[in-house]
Amino acid sequence: MREDSDFAVVLLDVVMETPDAGLKLVRIIREELKLTAVRIILRTGQPGYAPELAVIRDYDIDDYRTKSEMTRNRLLTSLFTALRAYSHIHALELSRKGLERIIAASAGLFRRSSLRSFCEGILLQLSGLLDVEANGFVLARVAPSTAARIGDGGEPLILAAAGPFLHLSGTRLSHVEDEPLRTLIASALEEKRSVYLDGVTVLYIPGQSGDDLAIYVATGREIGPDVRRLLEVFCSNVALGFDNVSLLDDVRSLAYYDTLTGLPNRTLFLEEIGKRIARQSASSGVLTVLLLDLDHFQSVNDGLGHETGDRLLLAVANRLCSVFSDQHAVSRIASDMFGVLVSLKQPLDHRDLVRAIELCFVDPFTINGHPIDIRISGGYVLADDLKPDVHRLVRRAGMALKGAKRGGRGRILRFDQAMEEELSGRLSLVSRLAEAQANGQFSLVYQPQIALSDGIAFGSEALLRWQLPEGTWVRPDQFIPVAEDAGHILSLGEWVLRQACLHQVHWRDGAVGRLRMAVNVSVRQLRDGSFVRSAGRILSACNAEPRDIELEITESHAMENDQVLATVRTLRGMGFSIAIDDFGTGYSSLSRLQQLPASVLKIDRSFVTDLGAVPESRSIAATIVKVGHELGMTVLAEGVETAEQEDILRSLGCDAAQGYLYAKPMPAQQFERWILDSAPVHRPATVA
Repeated sequence: MREDSDFAVVLLDVVMETPDAGLKLVRIIREELKLTAVRIILRTGQPGYAPELAVIRDYDIDDYRTKSEMTRNRLLTSLFTALRAYSHIHALELSRKGLERIIAASAGLFRRSSLRSFCEGILLQLSGLLDVEANGFVLARVAPSTAARIGDGGEPLILAAAGPFLHLSGTRLSHVEDEPLRTLIASALEEKRSVYLDGVTVLYIPGQSGDDLAIYVATGREIGPDVRRLLEVFCSNVALGFDNVSLLDDVRSLAYYDTLTGLPNRTLFLEEIGKRIARQSASSGVLTVLLLDLDHFQSVNDGLGHETGDRLLLAVANRLCSVFSDQHAVSRIASDMFGVLVSLKQPLDHRDLVRAIELCFVDPFTINGHPIDIRISGGYVLADDLKPDVHRLVRRAGMALKGAKRGGRGRILRFDQAMEEELSGRLSLVSRLAEAQANGQFSLVYQPQIALSDGIAFGSEALLRWQLPEGTWVRPDQFIPVAEDAGHILSLGEWVLRQACLHQVHWRDGAVGRLRMAVNVSVRQLRDGSFVRSAGRILSACNAEPRDIELEITESHAMENDQVLATVRTLRGMGFSIAIDDFGTGYSSLSRLQQLPASVLKIDRSFVTDLGAVPESRSIAATIVKVGHELGMTVLAEGVETAEQEDILRSLGCDAAQGYLYAKPMPAQQFERWILDSAPVHRPATVA
């Protein structure tokens, strides 16, 4: 019995070598061999050696008979009773062990956190339960909500496979070449039932989320009813675990992947940079982190709708992935921003990288049958430091991207140390802006605007200046972008408008007379919902008339989106004059320009500077003048410094000018004296 414990009933004599030899053997069977299921029937020819009732109870003895009582019928009755008891106990024991194995198997499954790992665990645990090799596969027919993640159209997909079926992992059922096997699985799924055949078992598991599972196992034998019942319990646990792991996969997908494009998101992008830094070596090349931003993408959303915008993002993602095909090489890290990770073998390869990116956007994207041209701005950094840091790399790539956008967009710049130094300076300015405003360090200067027809000043432009306590001046192109980024431009812009209105009213009611006052307005102000009300309050408080106040908006900001356009129209409806500043440097379409309720078009100084030397500048200026006049606008040239420039502009039909040729920007009192001294009579804003 030590070597072969497969006994159902033991018929044992109490008295053998010794009067209690039989009872000693019972003790060995129960205590040492741990055979609790085997049934024991005692008999004796010496009634005086009968075991006590406690012994019969403690050692689970089924029956005790003297030899004189052991007739044929009683013997058969005792054997049948013992065999029946053994059968029940054996079945219960099998069930208990089976349940223990199911609990252990389920615990092993639930420790797996990914869908693929979970399905591989099903095969492993199932082979242990059935005591067979792990030969089979797990297949899922997904609900529509899951189809986007592991398949499309709900076609059954093999998620994991083992043994001779390992090559089928990731294969759709329709692509399985074994037709009988394919038919068997399809039948189990369609009939929603498990199939038990001689040597093969197919378990059907309905999921609570609507996904169906089918598990194919080559058992090599037919599965009996007892084991089938255990498998049903196991399958119930698998269904629960599958739903939980699918949910966990969904959560992980949301945490690490962009739902629109399926690309890694910012979180996974950062993790991937860390992994690539850890793997970086001389042979693998230098990791390059590149950030790309779609220029004026908001205009696509506003003009063509968000569905078209989403399709454009998908098309951009696909085109980038076709060029950079390594896993996790392309990420979508913000609404219209993509990240690209590339390892460069040679120092000059970054030029090829830039060319490859630019080529991605040469051809237009066809969305809903319509071509859409889109430009990109980009910034990149090489992880060639001795100790590259993930967040520092991304921050530096971001600095280069911002530099590209500030420089006019449509460019891809490499990070250099000067950018970080510039950022440090910008941060220093941010910390001093609020204090400067509170301590009165800001002031306005005014530059006259001259009618080219008669040389008389008809207006002025208010320009903001910042003087530090030590006497040095901060350039406007340094602090104004910083104020916009930091949000200080809202309060600062309100102060500028109020001061300009006060001076305009002072001149209007005094010796100077009526002059039009041009005031620059930031896009941050136009986006702010309270700007229109604020402008109205300032006019009322200063007793200024809106027709005397001209709000200047840069071209790129004027074209930004429908919200800005709506605000500009409201301001125009209030009576303000609207000027488009720096025209010719932005990204305008004539149809968009036509929608703006502007009355003045200002030629950017970059075209005025080269008027006498560069024919192209003269052609551009002539075109701007013609466009402005066609749209019913007054055209004013900025940055006029020479008489030659003035003569050319006058010959082109330009209406007005401002620049150092006439006067530098001046404080209010000096400007007033200049106006009174420069011409015998100035006249009101007849140019506009």
